[in-house]
Amino acid sequence: MTTSAHLDAAPVPVLPGEQARIVLEVRNSSTIVEAYTFEVLGAPAAWTVVEPAELSLYPNTTGQVTLVASPPRDTTVPPGDLPLAVRVLPQERPESATVPEGTLEVLPYAEATAELTPQMAQSRGRARFQVAVDNRGNHPLTVGLRGADRSQALRFGFPASPTVVDPGRAAFIQVPVRPKRRLWRGVAVPHAFQLTVTPASQQAVVEPIVLDGTFVQQPVLSSALLRAAVAVVALAGILLGIWYGLLRPAVRSAAKEAVKDPVATAATQAASANQKADDAKNAAKGAEQAAKSVGATPSPLAPGQGPEAPANAELFSTRLTAAGSAGASGTGSYPVPPGKTLRLTDLVLENPQGDSGTVTIAVGGKTLLAPALENFREQDFHWASAILVTEGQKVTITVACRQPGTPPGSGPAPSQCSSAALISGTLE
Repeated sequence: MTTSAHLDAAPVPVLPGEQARIVLEVRNSSTIVEAYTFEVLGAPAAWTVVEPAELSLYPNTTGQVTLVASPPRDTTVPPGDLPLAVRVLPQERPESATVPEGTLEVLPYAEATAELTPQMAQSRGRARFQVAVDNRGNHPLTVGLRGADRSQALRFGFPASPTVVDPGRAAFIQVPVRPKRRLWRGVAVPHAFQLTVTPASQQAVVEPIVLDGTFVQQPVLSSALLRAAVAVVALAGILLGIWYGLLRPAVRSAAKEAVKDPVATAATQAASANQKADDAKNAAKGAEQAAKSVGATPSPLAPGQGPEAPANAELFSTRLTAAGSAGASGTGSYPVPPGKTLRLTDLVLENPQGDSGTVTIAVGGKTLLAPALENFREQDFHWASAILVTEGQKVTITVACRQPGTPPGSGPAPSQCSSAALISGTLE
């Protein structure tokens, strides 16, 4: 054979999304100058090139080319050993073509995203949320869930066993949320909570994903129902007052007047003649029966219904985030939709990393709050008189980062400041 080629027999590791360079050695054992072209065979052909694409060798000389393997970061490239073969084709003596073989070791990688729907739900009892987990890695992931709320007022329902998500697939996990105690009356209470999605993998490191949601607890007895009950009780009292104050005395007086004259006439007839005694007794009995019939009690009228209460405004809650590197700033905003007015009553500022700098909350371009980040990790603001944000205006959070902090745990130090603001109220 006038042509020989060699690839290293040891598997060459490569991570999808990166490159691996493999040396191919070619020897020309013929007596003429030979030019060679190369063709990658098998699955790696779609993402492997040879550099240079052609090679010329003098007789009894050796040369090298490089195979550059660049597997895409895609779920269709599974981890494991993958055969790699190259056809070395001489131009002068094509019958001397050879196919050296090697092995690529495709490494595993993990990547996942998650989404919570809906982000806000309201109920007197249980509300159903759904977590969608998308596995964008190249091997299966085992997903666990846990939940927490700041006031510890909620119970979360999670699957009894972890959920397995295949690469390139999505899983939908139902998460029922209910309050620990019922709210019997009053106004609705929003409970902000977080669900932590923990994808587990024995082959790669996966960061947990935190999802924010809001459960609005409605009272069992709404204000409209209470107003209707008060109206019914008031109407019943009015009817009772009319009966005892006007109708009942009039009926008693009529009964007395009705029996007065018949009884007197019967007594006169009994005294004047004994023979008319029986007639007088019968007349007295008739008078008594007439008195009883006149004194019957009428039934009261049925009470009416109370007026309907006006519809409640739509409850509103959203979370704004902003991030910026040291010496820079970042902004997040919420624009009020056309035809709507936001009544802002509650604001929760979050500084989970303990950053240093300033966070500014502005409404319609005017500064509302501008506290220093180093003074708090979490801070609540509540207004008895709502702050009105009209259509087209924006609620804006701006972070001016001086130095990123260090969050709890053993993870890597952040390179940016990161703050958030949970705003709540009504949208009408």
